[in-house]
Amino acid sequence: MSKKAQDVTSRLTDSSKYTGSHKNRFDGSGKGLGKAGRENLVDYTGSTSSQSRDFGVNKGNAEKSDKPVVSGGLGKEKFGVQTDKPINVYFFRNGDKHHTGEKVVMKKEKFRTFDQILQAATNSVRLTTGPVKKIYKAPELKKALKNLTDFENNGKYLCCSGELPASKDKLPPALFQ
Repeated sequence: MSKKAQDVTSRLTDSSKYTGSHKNRFDGSGKGLGKAGRENLVDYTGSTSSQSRDFGVNKGNAEKSDKPVVSGGLGKEKFGVQTDKPINVYFFRNGDKHHTGEKVVMKKEKFRTFDQILQAATNSVRLTTGPVKKIYKAPELKKALKNLTDFENNGKYLCCSGELPASKDKLPPALFQ
């Protein structure tokens, strides 16, 4: 091989002169990294990452950074998207002792005002006397609710159009159980 050919070959095989993605294919001493230098290798074991197991991308000489990729609360939550838990409530029709109750799932995203709850109660209970205007908490039935925070999970509530709650013998027994 001629001297000129040797110079060209040595320049082409000198890994310190490589740029772009090719420079990641060799370590600092010029030794090739094999498949790890050509591809992003990920361990697909079926397990999830934890403090004791990290299934990151194996990249030959990639610099590690402790700087977070995304700022904010991402990664601090325990599992998935953190949303408020919905509240299940049961609405009963005033004066109908055979009514079994209507379950309504109340999410904070859907019900932001008390009027929206009254509308949902009207649609689910379907009073014969008109729209729901007052909601009473069972078993007391003394004071009408006026605030979103008055509702409790698995609570039972009596819906009235404007009239007072009927006597206990005219109300559904499931309301008091």
